[in-house]
Amino acid sequence: FSPRGVAVVGASEVSLQGKVSFGGLVALGLVMAGFPAVYPVNPKFEKLLDLPCYPDLLSIPGPVDHVVVTIPAEGSLDLLDQCAAKGVRSVHFFTAGFGESGEEDRADLERAMLERARSGNFRIIGPNCVGLYVPKSRVVNAPNAPLEPGPIAFVSQSGGHAQNLPPFGASRGLRYSKVVSYGNALDVDECELLDYLAQDPETEIIAAYIEGVRDGRRFIDSLARAARRKPLIVYKGGRTEAGRRAAFGHTASMTSSVAVFEAACRQVNAIQVDNTDEMIDV
Repeated sequence: FSPRGVAVVGASEVSLQGKVSFGGLVALGLVMAGFPAVYPVNPKFEKLLDLPCYPDLLSIPGPVDHVVVTIPAEGSLDLLDQCAAKGVRSVHFFTAGFGESGEEDRADLERAMLERARSGNFRIIGPNCVGLYVPKSRVVNAPNAPLEPGPIAFVSQSGGHAQNLPPFGASRGLRYSKVVSYGNALDVDECELLDYLAQDPETEIIAAYIEGVRDGRRFIDSLARAARRKPLIVYKGGRTEAGRRAAFGHTASMTSSVAVFEAACRQVNAIQVDNTDEMIDV
């Protein structure tokens, strides 16, 4: 949550050939936020946003703690080898086309990525997500993100909700300590995030958008620990049959029975909401 340097791999012009570039927007957002060490990485450019643009991670002169990845999934393993050699600590994959595609070879690719992370001593956020928003550290994932920190933490399987909640809530006075979009939860998942935020001195209120969990018992334990320490607001996605299908296609989440999930929240005194507007109200 406090990186010294951030590399954006696959960064390009903010708008290129009629398409908006997420890598370009992240790099622009970091520059606008005043983050001190932004490193665009793309062999097609020598400069981006008046910054030197590097052909690969190993060409960057300064320390890189966090990497944002927007290149196609096929380049993932080579990039992760570079991350290990560079001493990177966390890698956020905006890139989609992994386990959520339902293709076995892409699930195999995710497993190989996780092995690289374990051997390289770094963590993976995602894939298929918008990653981190930490106002205090000036780590953002969009231009014009609110920069005043506050007491609310939000973990979200959905990238859209993670990007929308801070600006939507800003006019209501809501300010955030940390927002994490974690997508497919290949490595960092909702349980680990809830456990961390329960102990985080900068966080007084925890909110979560969750489509599905892999380990029900571990999730209930983490939910209970967090709810005992701080107010915990939970918005469950995939409540209908159509929603369950959408959640699987979105982040490869096998959503549980809604009744079981709601009972778990009631048992631990988590506050349940039905949409982001209600979450902002609460």
